[in-house]
Amino acid sequence: MPHQHLRKSLTSALSMLTTALALSWTGSAQADPNPYYIGASTSVGYDSNVFRLPKATGDTTYSYGLLGGFDQTIGRQRLYASGTARETRFSDLTQLNYTNYNALAGIDWQTLYSLSGTLSYSASQSLYNYGGNSTILSTAKNLENRDEIIAKGRWGASSLLSLDTSYTRRKLTYSDPAYRSNALDQDGWSLGLTYRPSALLTLGTAARYTQGKYQLSRNFDRYDLDLTGTWVPTGLSTFNARLSYGKRTSRNGVSALDFKGTTGQLSWAYQPTGKLRFTTAFSRDSGAESGFLNLNGEQLGGIGDNSRLTNTLTVNSNYSLTSKIQLNAALLVSNRSLKNGSLDGNDTLRTASLSASYTILRNASVGCSVRRETRSASGQGSYDFRNSSVACSAQIALQ
Repeated sequence: MPHQHLRKSLTSALSMLTTALALSWTGSAQADPNPYYIGASTSVGYDSNVFRLPKATGDTTYSYGLLGGFDQTIGRQRLYASGTARETRFSDLTQLNYTNYNALAGIDWQTLYSLSGTLSYSASQSLYNYGGNSTILSTAKNLENRDEIIAKGRWGASSLLSLDTSYTRRKLTYSDPAYRSNALDQDGWSLGLTYRPSALLTLGTAARYTQGKYQLSRNFDRYDLDLTGTWVPTGLSTFNARLSYGKRTSRNGVSALDFKGTTGQLSWAYQPTGKLRFTTAFSRDSGAESGFLNLNGEQLGGIGDNSRLTNTLTVNSNYSLTSKIQLNAALLVSNRSLKNGSLDGNDTLRTASLSASYTILRNASVGCSVRRETRSASGQGSYDFRNSSVACSAQIALQ
């Protein structure tokens, strides 16, 4: 059966890509680019373990959607917005059919007297990442909603020393009541200084306070002292780092998730040739932070929601085979420490993926990807699973 599903998926993908090619030829425009774009996308795929359980259940999915956005500079200000809406249908597991969306809007602003900053809002809805939860072995439909507001301000943008401040508001909610314990409201504030001795080096320090609230009255406070830096040793390499020392304490007597110690992130972008680029990133942080983590374009989702600490390493490589053909390979390893109620153990998630994309014309592209995912667990509260998936997609955008 899995092989029949796979053949059906690939046959549908070939038909979809042929249709996209025909539409791209008839829909291409010769007008100059403008700040606005609108488009459509479609995809087909097969997942061998939809629910990420020890006993696998596979299915084929079909998706179609719309996308659009703009990016406009007005004087010193930059306004931008983008969004996608997509319908996804399952071949057999029709109870999981869902609508997902992603929306982002923001402004980069500047004023006189060296004041500048950003303000952005993002919202998304998607099917829950079943492999990310460690306590509920569920096959029920569960939609995850994410909202995030980020506000940043800087005084002294082009000077040697600047004063920086930020505020972040995050919210996670779930449609399935069984996941209430993962729903999270979080607010964070920071205030710090940034020092730029040269164009190749930027150093910073900041004090950060985070206030979080899970449902079922699991509230916490977190205090961090951050040291940050950006270093460009050569034109081929760029390093970004954050080293933090902090303390997290619970306000309701749930001390299993409390910790005191070092967290942070480190990334290295290396481009040895004009066609090849590598990006390596490492993160060590609490589950509340790791749930929103995006390393190398890999949104971790619920991987860290129930963890005391999560360590994640990603390696991403991009190769331009030609001006129209792009190849990508990615690896992810994420290990989390589970300490909460019935949770007392560790698990490790490993993901490997390969993808290729082809730009048919300036406004049309197609692509395919394969992905392998495994998790191994020890102790109580987590479990092992394996998953393989394949997907093909096509996109047309008119600008």
